[in-house]
Amino acid sequence: MQNLLNELVGAGISVQLLHTTTETSWEDMDVHGYVLFRNAAGQEIIRKGGFQHNRNLRKGGAWDASAVQQLCEKVTVAVKESSPPAKVGGTPTEESAIAATAA
Repeated sequence: MQNLLNELVGAGISVQLLHTTTETSWEDMDVHGYVLFRNAAGQEIIRKGGFQHNRNLRKGGAWDASAVQQLCEKVTVAVKESSPPAKVGGTPTEESAIAATAA
């Protein structure tokens, strides 16, 4: 995950990690090791199943440099497209302030 985090931060995306405590089956190549991205408003924008699964790490997963770059690009576009517009005049809301740091 560190490779992906580095790419996202380098692209100007603020990241907050949230660990899901739900146990999953090793045999499930989608739910086991998935990553889910939300925008500043909490809306799901990108989900990549099995990205951290040991079987995928080097071929389309967290240790595959091209897969990390592709996912980072998708997240960057999705964040920009889904960010709420900043307020004109007045004080920005917390959400728009967060979105501004993510854009």
